[in-house]
Amino acid sequence: MTCKDRVALVTGAAGSGMGRSIALTLAREGAAVVVNYRKSEDAAKALVNHITGRGGRAVSVQGDVFKAEDCREVVDASVKEFGRIDICVVGPGAGWHPQPPNALDVSAALADAQQELAPLYNLMPIVLPSMYERKWGRIVGLALHPTKLPPAYAYNVAKAARMAALRLAAPQAWANGVTVNAMCPGPVDGIGALETAVEQCDHGLSWTERKNVSPQDIAESVAFLCSEAGRFITCCELPFWFH
Repeated sequence: MTCKDRVALVTGAAGSGMGRSIALTLAREGAAVVVNYRKSEDAAKALVNHITGRGGRAVSVQGDVFKAEDCREVVDASVKEFGRIDICVVGPGAGWHPQPPNALDVSAALADAQQELAPLYNLMPIVLPSMYERKWGRIVGLALHPTKLPPAYAYNVAKAARMAALRLAAPQAWANGVTVNAMCPGPVDGIGALETAVEQCDHGLSWTERKNVSPQDIAESVAFLCSEAGRFITCCELPFWFH
């Protein structure tokens, strides 16, 4: 399950959630990793230092993926550092607005939809063309569990829009050697310390004794789909069952 010599852009990778575990795991599997962050500069640098300290390749790049101009700058910086982008993982999305339809906060609901779609719409037009030229690429989005839905109408609608955007991009991408897949985990608790995230990535005690879905479960699946082993899997919406 190697991603050796691939270049991965992982958006929102500096927090305590899935993005960080995905970055660690892709680096473990040999990919050069672009750690994108919006505000958490120190956490991003700590993650990069860990990866490079183990002989991997990584760089942190600031940018708000909800903004088109920032996405362009992130991609340009990634290409300047590593020459290309082979893998693009889209994590950041909507906020939490739990109002039901009869009490909908319309502006918040529309913001949710914008935040789920903007990172995909901003990034796909600037990463897919070069992937198509090379006939190799991976797009992975973090989306919504198909049955275990949270009690938040606008959030669920926005996540469903992201899933549709990924699904509808898959046929053209597949014709050009690129797979498009969605991770659908539902709510997953973060991992507090970087050291614990590293231990899980290394399949240490906190991984083997976990009692529920962890960000590392999602990360292992992303690494598989981004490897050559996952080359014939596309348009997949992969759910994770949790307690």
